[in-house]
Amino acid sequence: MRTTVLSTAVLGLLLHVGSTGCDSAQASPSEAATQQAEDLVQTNESASNAAGSNAASQPAAAPAMKPTPASTPGSETTATTAAALSCPPTMALVRGGELSTLERGKDVKVADFCIDVREVTVADYRACVVEGRCQRQCASAADCPAIPTHTAWKNPDVDNEVSRLCNGQRNDREGHPVNCVSFEEASGYCAALGQRLPSGDEWEWAAHGGSEHAVSPWGTAVATNQVCWGKPKKRAGTCAEGSFESDKTPQGALDMGGNLSEWTSAPARNKATRGVHWVYGASWYAIDDGYARAALGGVQMPADRAETVGFRCAGPTK
Repeated sequence: MRTTVLSTAVLGLLLHVGSTGCDSAQASPSEAATQQAEDLVQTNESASNAAGSNAASQPAAAPAMKPTPASTPGSETTATTAAALSCPPTMALVRGGELSTLERGKDVKVADFCIDVREVTVADYRACVVEGRCQRQCASAADCPAIPTHTAWKNPDVDNEVSRLCNGQRNDREGHPVNCVSFEEASGYCAALGQRLPSGDEWEWAAHGGSEHAVSPWGTAVATNQVCWGKPKKRAGTCAEGSFESDKTPQGALDMGGNLSEWTSAPARNKATRGVHWVYGASWYAIDDGYARAALGGVQMPADRAETVGFRCAGPTK
């Protein structure tokens, strides 16, 4: 059997997911407020009865002023802060919170950040290279194409077979996410835009809708035809960006459930081998709903370039 199955099969097995639990329900503060109001009424009634016997001999009291409701401490500051946060037009705002991980006792605090609404496309990457801000796959060659055309699975037989799936080899893929890019090239692209790759924790937090704790990027526990993946039919490669409108987080980020797995910087619980980088999410090749739901964290990618891996950028809020 040819070793071509290894790259996509290995990645397909790697990129599968389970689910995380939801936050526990909390008691409504309205019960305490109601009790306080009842106590106040009872106190006022007692005071009124005690003073009733002297009412005839005392001057009439001035009408009571209606008290101004007290604001919750910090509420004005919080509202002002939320209103002041913003992201570039091509990015979605993700408010911070605490990410529950699969490692008990190792939850991670995530700060507010911005993340690209869509994966970086072939057209995006080509423009960056043509403008001289991004590097080519073979920078030393005069005829090196702007878009990567080969994988790097560290196995020549595998690379010869699956490199045909690199979008750089096609003329009809400008609106598809760029694949077969290295971690360094992805990082360089984001840096050229004054941004960076999201951390694994940020990527996972965003895929679940941040503090909204969505069960998946598309909102349901089971994936059928909501995302660009290998079911209900096998695919021959990536999908045009945004083809699956249902694959959209509450904040508006697209294709976090499928299309391409994505390079990230290491998560806080990183146990990476030197020189090995992380990817999160499922790809067009995945056939298990596994990593599509972003509930099992990421994996350390053995390939330097893969037909199933692309990226998007992240950055600070303004």
